[in-house]
Amino acid sequence: MGGIAAALVLLALTAAAWSPTADLAFMTLASFCLAMAVIETGRRGAWLVYAATALVSLAWPGLALSWPYLVFFGPYPLVRALIDPRLAPRPARLVRVLSGGVLALSGILLFVGRQALAFVHQRGTWLWFVLPLAGLAVVALYDLALGLLIRFYLQRLKR
Repeated sequence: MGGIAAALVLLALTAAAWSPTADLAFMTLASFCLAMAVIETGRRGAWLVYAATALVSLAWPGLALSWPYLVFFGPYPLVRALIDPRLAPRPARLVRVLSGGVLALSGILLFVGRQALAFVHQRGTWLWFVLPLAGLAVVALYDLALGLLIRFYLQRLKR
């Protein structure tokens, strides 16, 4: 199942590279394929799928197009698999959203940091308060969508 999950991740990354508008949807699909790998092969197998797809994605579609997968959409379902069994649902959701916010912020600062800082400086200091809250809201929405996809897979498809 790990090889199939890796192939599906690479297919979703290729579709994200070619698609003019649905990049985040295809990145979410790649993330869901990693969540399936966690379910089917365990955490260690899913980390191997992530490592293999991360290395291949550096060759195609390249770092410029695959960095969201490398720093957020890839590690997030793996971090989720570490958090969920250890905490109750509400605290787990809070920790997942905060860790997702850290992953997203690290990706933004690593790859588009200067442009993001220039944008905030140009627009005003109020963005220092609004952007983190908006980012956490987006991560919470993504976490909800990924959770619904995982639940659908467990209830309907994994039979």
